[in-house]
Amino acid sequence: MPAPTSDEQRQRLLAEALQLSRYLLNRPEAVDPDWVERRQDRLRQLQKALKAFAHPIQRKSLAPVEMPLEVRQAFVKAVLLVTRYQQVGGCTWQGTLASPTLSQYCPDPVPTKWVTSDAITSLCRYFDLQSDIQTELTDLLTQVDIQIDRQRQIIAAVLAEAGFSSAGVTAAPDQVVTLFQKLFGAIPIPPEVIDCVYTDMQIYFCLNYQDGKLYQQDPNGHHDCIGWYSFTESDRTQLQGFLQSLGEFSFEKFRRFPIFGACDPTIINQEWCDRLAQQIGVPTSLVIQALVRSVSIIPTQKAEAFLMHDIWGHHWQFMLTQFERDYTILADCHKPLRAAETAYTPEGPLTCRELFIIEGEQISVDEERSYLFFHGEVQQRLGLLFTHLIGEMLADIAEFKFIWKHTELSDQLPSSSLFKTEPTKLDLSLNDIDILFLQVLKPLLEMEFSVLKDSLLETELLAEWTEDNYPTHSLEFRTSLKQAIVRLYQIFLEEYNNTYLPTMTGEIGIFTQAVSNLLYLQNAVSELYTDPIVNANPDLPFQDLLLVFVSSYCSSDSYADFWDVDDVLANYFLPCWQRLQQFVV
Repeated sequence: MPAPTSDEQRQRLLAEALQLSRYLLNRPEAVDPDWVERRQDRLRQLQKALKAFAHPIQRKSLAPVEMPLEVRQAFVKAVLLVTRYQQVGGCTWQGTLASPTLSQYCPDPVPTKWVTSDAITSLCRYFDLQSDIQTELTDLLTQVDIQIDRQRQIIAAVLAEAGFSSAGVTAAPDQVVTLFQKLFGAIPIPPEVIDCVYTDMQIYFCLNYQDGKLYQQDPNGHHDCIGWYSFTESDRTQLQGFLQSLGEFSFEKFRRFPIFGACDPTIINQEWCDRLAQQIGVPTSLVIQALVRSVSIIPTQKAEAFLMHDIWGHHWQFMLTQFERDYTILADCHKPLRAAETAYTPEGPLTCRELFIIEGEQISVDEERSYLFFHGEVQQRLGLLFTHLIGEMLADIAEFKFIWKHTELSDQLPSSSLFKTEPTKLDLSLNDIDILFLQVLKPLLEMEFSVLKDSLLETELLAEWTEDNYPTHSLEFRTSLKQAIVRLYQIFLEEYNNTYLPTMTGEIGIFTQAVSNLLYLQNAVSELYTDPIVNANPDLPFQDLLLVFVSSYCSSDSYADFWDVDDVLANYFLPCWQRLQQFVV
């Protein structure tokens, strides 16, 4: 269930924090620095005050019977998956660019007992889980291992084909450019502006660009813009368009989770992928899918922030969570409503086509079903948003681990957040929910209407009804359909205004409750992550396990799990951890 109704003070503080975050994100370049600094200081004050709104952490031991089954199951699942965490990270990174953060970053150690062949059986018994859950976890771990091995094979084949050495020999600049062009097309990239960082699982091209221009570093460490005069007119046009596209947002990039990068499957060299696939013995489609999800381009001057965030923050989510499922759907959620759009309601699945009633040449809307459809569809779409909020929060926390372990090196890790020294980033999370809340609901609120042409929804409905012998050629029938769709969107707008307005003022709706719940979740995670007592044992993976547990718990119903996970963390994570410590002994 949603968090308790926000009290007046919490709502006021969150409303101001949201307003300031929005301003700081969208402020014009030519603004008084003192003006900006005052707002940043105020946002820091608000964040400090908002820490008071937190669930008390349960610190006493509990027997398994005192903890919900789904919590124990998610915890054991997280324990097993955390043994694979460092395998999908950047322990073995190499490249032509030095990275002080990657060099210093270390995953938590994992006890040998957790990776033995009988670990699943022992853990399930210790946390009182039944044999069917044990079988499910065994199958899951097998699938994860298969996925890890396949990804390693593909990346190893890519690097070998490109002439990169796995023995630590630095790749030549022309080899980096050649590999880049196989992945992104014949972009005219000079070797002096590109570097490459790669692991067993991922490849990152560091491109020295800013504001649509390329730069190169001189021997004194200065960055000079490469003049456009050095390119042909055709190359200038192609290069400028490519550089501009790197910073553009599109929902399609969600399909490239966990990289969200620029690697377009339609651009990758097909013959090259065919050859790689034949070498490995897998379908070409798997090679392309792996590359799309594991190859990225980042600005060289921001490399430290992106490398840490993506390699240790996001990539494990692809292998060890169910987030991919939600991101795949999220990639399409901006598209117009279609006849087959299905909302899952308390009364069962309901498609958009089932919202219309046909009587002769007249079409009307089933208003009761329309209400059900709208709320079911909104909750599904918000669930996708919640997955994104949690995924980004976990990546931010993994990034913070470098600050936590290497305070003296914190300047080497740039951050776009005001809260670099905090595990969670209130400003970034507020910006995410502020931007995406309306974006994911847009198809339910933005109607395409014209008397002169049919929308996609009309076209699909009319095609289906033609096959069912309805009088779809009748002008009255078609006009009636347009009127029914207008009424449908009126119902949607009424329900949106009643429940889902993205505002922190006025009557409390889902948006206010979601922001409040996000605050409680962040406060619970931050308190646990930096707890000096549980972090006192350096031989156990407390911090990494906390991250994987949050993702493991939020892996079934992303909408419902979001409302519960803050309470679950506060009430049961430490009791589960205490029991796990006894298991290790």
